[in-house]
Amino acid sequence: MEDKALYLIVLIIFELYEASWQKADSFKGIIDNIFKKYENGQIYFFLSHPSYWFVLYIAIKSGISNIWMISILLLKTSDIAFKLWLIQSKIKGKDIDEILGIPQDFQMSSSMIYLNTVVYTVLFYFALF
Repeated sequence: MEDKALYLIVLIIFELYEASWQKADSFKGIIDNIFKKYENGQIYFFLSHPSYWFVLYIAIKSGISNIWMISILLLKTSDIAFKLWLIQSKIKGKDIDEILGIPQDFQMSSSMIYLNTVVYTVLFYFALF
């Protein structure tokens, strides 16, 4: 029980870290922050997602393969893949407004940035208990 509570706390800390480096006032700002991490190095970009690696480690270590854990891993993998796709689109000079249909000046509320923390923590709780 103590281990599971510690796992939840660690996941929350990692999710808050990820939200903090992506945080921006607009969608364009978020894309720029993601691109800055990628420009520092591809390995650095992947290491900037510690919650993914932590959840993968816990799933393997504990042998948890229920629908909740698989959902987390699929969502996190999709999230990283989507970010890489945005980066590649930006490198190729494509207009992200046209591709996504979301204006880059779309304002993001601060609560929307931290939605990941809530969703992944709840899913992780269900996976563990």
